[in-house]
Amino acid sequence: MWPIVIKAFLAGLQQLVAITPWEQLRFLAIPLAQTLWWGLPKRRALTIDNLCHALNLPRVQAVGLAKQVFQHVALTALEFLKMGTDPRGALAKIELHGVEAVKEAWEKHKGLLLVTGHLGNFELLGARLAQEFPLWVIARPQNLASWQTIKRIREKAGMRVLEKLGSVREALRILRQGGAIGILADQHAGEGKGSLVVPFFGRPASVFKTPALLAVRAKVPFVFCYDQRQPDGHHVGVLLPPRMIREEEVEAVTLWYCRQLEQAIWQAPDQWWWLHDRWKTARRLMGNCLPQEGELWDEASGSELSKA
Repeated sequence: MWPIVIKAFLAGLQQLVAITPWEQLRFLAIPLAQTLWWGLPKRRALTIDNLCHALNLPRVQAVGLAKQVFQHVALTALEFLKMGTDPRGALAKIELHGVEAVKEAWEKHKGLLLVTGHLGNFELLGARLAQEFPLWVIARPQNLASWQTIKRIREKAGMRVLEKLGSVREALRILRQGGAIGILADQHAGEGKGSLVVPFFGRPASVFKTPALLAVRAKVPFVFCYDQRQPDGHHVGVLLPPRMIREEEVEAVTLWYCRQLEQAIWQAPDQWWWLHDRWKTARRLMGNCLPQEGELWDEASGSELSKA
């Protein structure tokens, strides 16, 4: 039942987005953000808790920023759907900074590893980068009801999708054949051999070593990049200078790109997906449980939340 409802909702939303000018999407995002705010209480509670701990905010202030985060998530989703109906128009909304140096490195070394996070409109960034490089993005299907829509839009915008399960060997093949691999590497990475625990906003967080390891194995440049939405609705994609990595530098480079992501988030804290359960490792080490919405309601006050 739910898959049918989700597919119908996405289809209707995409039709609405198709007739809405890009500049007006922010208004359409308001009711969608409110729906997400009230419909996802666990994500709402987690967002507020993450903001309190990472940015050292009082609860009431964290609630205000959390609402902006939900607004950003809603707008990002609408921009993504718009990209599916008008990819050329969407791509015109983003400019890249630093791409020439990256193109030179890609042409020289015949391959490229791009790593980013859930910051700004990372989907639009991927689509724009796919106009410059033969880009494959590694993704893990989570909701089968929406996955086909997501995959179709990505491919329509020029990206090729490599499903995460068993993707490492295929990613190496693509890199060695001159392709580019894009990885979103800012979610909890578990505690296996492929992860590393680093401080992230002052708290222990598990991060993937996979991006750096792939760059080493394939002998291709490693590039950290991110997107940031501007006040006028346009986007700027920033690509840091490419770097080659040696085996002994994997952990240092992993820590480095976490620092770069942290600095990018500080520039626009409302544009990162604080909804993710990013600090599972910190809670395990400190014996903390997931925040309960009732506790946050009491501290932030129902009147404050009711303004969402």
